[in-house]
Amino acid sequence: MNAPKPAAQAFKPAEVLTMSLLRLPQLIKIHQHNNKILVENLAAFRQCLQTLWQESEIVVFRAHRGRVFLNNRRLVLSQTVMATAAKLVEFLEARGFFGYSFAKVDNLVNAQIIELFQAVNQCAGQKEPGAWLAAKLASNWATPVIDQDFKIALDLADDGTGQSRPILWDPDVRAMALKDRKSYSRALSEVTNLNGQLDEGGSTKLSKTRRVVQDMVEGLTKNENLLLSLSTIRDYDDYTCTHSVNVAILSMCLGKRLGLGKVQIMTLGLSALFHDLGKVDIPIELIRKTSKFTPEEYEVVKNHSLHSVLRILRLNVDHNLKCKLMVAPMEHHLGVNLGGYPKTQRASPLSLFGRIVAIADHYDALTSSRSYRPVPISPDEALNIMLKLSGTELDTLLLKVFVNMIGIYPVGTLLLLDTQEVAMVSQTPQGATQARPQCLLLAFENEELIRGESIDLTEKGADGRFLRNVARCFHPSEFGLNPAELLT
Repeated sequence: MNAPKPAAQAFKPAEVLTMSLLRLPQLIKIHQHNNKILVENLAAFRQCLQTLWQESEIVVFRAHRGRVFLNNRRLVLSQTVMATAAKLVEFLEARGFFGYSFAKVDNLVNAQIIELFQAVNQCAGQKEPGAWLAAKLASNWATPVIDQDFKIALDLADDGTGQSRPILWDPDVRAMALKDRKSYSRALSEVTNLNGQLDEGGSTKLSKTRRVVQDMVEGLTKNENLLLSLSTIRDYDDYTCTHSVNVAILSMCLGKRLGLGKVQIMTLGLSALFHDLGKVDIPIELIRKTSKFTPEEYEVVKNHSLHSVLRILRLNVDHNLKCKLMVAPMEHHLGVNLGGYPKTQRASPLSLFGRIVAIADHYDALTSSRSYRPVPISPDEALNIMLKLSGTELDTLLLKVFVNMIGIYPVGTLLLLDTQEVAMVSQTPQGATQARPQCLLLAFENEELIRGESIDLTEKGADGRFLRNVARCFHPSEFGLNPAELLT
């Protein structure tokens, strides 16, 4: 067992630490304390800690689900050290703890290091080794990490400096996420209140609703992924309102991808938010019907587009804005071939807003739980269904942009991997890597769902093969999960 020589360091400090944590307990068990190999390894361990302490006075090394982390950041190890790290994970797990916390010591000596790893060796024979070791090393410069509930930072894309920034502990990103979620809740409330006011027979102002949509537009310009994750929220008790907000989010995101300006995106968002206002004028027994509509019932349901227009006409807003808001609700079921409803004699093509809202409406309707379809369609299946409607009901070019925006596996999608891990998509890459998004591993501990590490499905092993592959795709609502709570 050769030791890395301090004078000719071939490894990074974190890698030396990884190797030392496995080697030193073994060396101390079989060698005298003045053994040359042991002394060299002690020196290498002490030197790497001194280097790491320059950045942080407390260095926390821990294993989690087969990987190793230093101060909550996953270590990217060289091929040489990866095998050592795997053995170290097994070593720690066998002893009932998950890593070490090292507090800075100005003059760390060999005797202190030897005492630490002697205790590590002794704990293996105890009934509860992790708890025994924690008690043994209480108030020591080095203590074991025994908690299982490890909150790992979600990594954003490279920030341009070669480093990734954590999202969960970034106050600005966290605040942005909470603001977006508040906007979502306020939008749901506004749609409900708006219909209530219109039901009373009068007109109503849009000042509050416009502010809510404006907040969403601002959130969209800062972080599209966060806003898209909100669109996977499902409210089973009020499908119409939840669906309306989700369609507004998806429409605004698509509008941004098409290069629309902020004012246009805001108008699009309002129009999409109101596209199903007329659903409240349809008998509730039809909305909740679980079997197929009769031809007569279907004719009644199809009137909701016209009812939406009539309700928008009663809004107390500028005439020009009112005209813009009516178009998409009128057109979103008409189809680019004009063969849908309401029936029309027009020959002119659908408006841009109408084509955008039609795509967003189809996608959210397919991926939602409905009275007649309790289990929602998975996102990848929904996109395949929509592609078959390309050129007839849905605009071919805009649908391609939408699929590219959403990704094969949209943000919030649950994936079962061939490693038997369950992951939630946190970011969807563009281009050729869409089928391999960035994900957040999920696990159940003590009957509670917890967030694991952030993974990249494009990651390959030494043999050039992908480390993980998608076995199956699920919609999060199938399991009653709210992606926005897990991703923000």
